[in-house]
Amino acid sequence: MSDDYGYQVRRLESRAGGVESELHSLRTKLGEVEDLDYELNDIRGDVRRIEDDLRTVRTELTELDDDVRGAIQDTEQALKRLTGRVQAIEAHLLAAGGAPLADLDTIDPEWKKLARTASHCWNVRSGLLPRHQREAHRLSIRHYEGAVEERDEHCDKVVEAAGILASQPRTSREFKQAVLDFGMSRTLAES
Repeated sequence: MSDDYGYQVRRLESRAGGVESELHSLRTKLGEVEDLDYELNDIRGDVRRIEDDLRTVRTELTELDDDVRGAIQDTEQALKRLTGRVQAIEAHLLAAGGAPLADLDTIDPEWKKLARTASHCWNVRSGLLPRHQREAHRLSIRHYEGAVEERDEHCDKVVEAAGILASQPRTSREFKQAVLDFGMSRTLAES
């Protein structure tokens, strides 16, 4: 009778070992699913941030459009006032007599071109920054461009590590290195 129990004990031990193996396998898969769920939540957060940025840009474009339309309207009104003043001056000069008449509509095209060039130069000059301010802005731009390049490099490393994480077994050396690379590169890309 003790042989019957020994056989049954060995059979139960064998089944228990199989169940433990399956349990370990399921825990491993659960860990992978939790990692993927974390990544999915992270990606959703990135999408929400990009959508918020897009809404902000659209709002700023709408405001800029309104500003430009307002500036055009202001310019049209200023042009009408200026035309009225010129007409008033012309009428005043004609009434005073003795002033030679000049036909500004048929002026030499070279003079018109010269006047446009001078006007453009005055407008450009009024918009120029002093040298020290230009250099400060250039430095900021170079710093920003360098930060963007560095961020893009880290993002590429994150994507590369994610590919390894998705394709390699969790116990492999490549997977473990990719976990480290992913965490470090993601943190650096976000900062």
